Amino acid sequence: MHSLIKEIRALAQSALQFTKDPYDRERFERLLDISSELYTELSDSDLEEVERFFIPEVGYATPKVDLRACVFRDDKVMLVKERSDGLWALPGGWADQNESPIEGITREVKEESGYDVTIDALYAVKDRDRNPYKPKYPVSIYKMFFIGSVVAGKPEANMEVSEIEFFSVNDLPPLSEARVLAQDIQDGYEFFKKGTRGIQCD
Repeated sequence: MHSLIKEIRALAQSALQFTKDPYDRERFERLLDISSELYTELSDSDLEEVERFFIPEVGYATPKVDLRACVFRDDKVMLVKERSDGLWALPGGWADQNESPIEGITREVKEESGYDVTIDALYAVKDRDRNPYKPKYPVSIYKMFFIGSVVAGKPEANMEVSEIEFFSVNDLPPLSEARVLAQDIQDGYEFFKKGTRGIQCD
């Protein structure tokens, strides 16, 4: 049901980008409303909460891109504590226009942690819907995971993050599973230890 609702919403959004008929526009806008109403049937949230949950987007519907960095120092991984849910995650966030993936993730790490990093490799690209992230989102998201190393800076809390710490991969704190899974970190650590050459990501 979740995937069907998401498809209805994507089709309606894309159609709104191209239609010139005012009656069709009205029908497609109604389909967007119906998709929101159907999501309320699948969740414990009311319609207003569901509408806030949707990522605002217009135009042809394509997946969003989430960038995350597995940054290591002294064999430990950097995690940031999210103010929004009080749980820990790899630093990162949405890819921005006019930035390469490397520029985007380097900026995100600096903003969320205070550290300057070098990005060494892309080690995974995952479809969020095909992995056990929670909760499910009403849009498609591709998650790009990078390996990085600290080169300068110091931990600085900010409006999104309350703490920045380095943890053993075998002793992780409670994770924000909307953003990252323990398997993502384990995959990054194994890649880091092997020193395998990554995918070019300019």
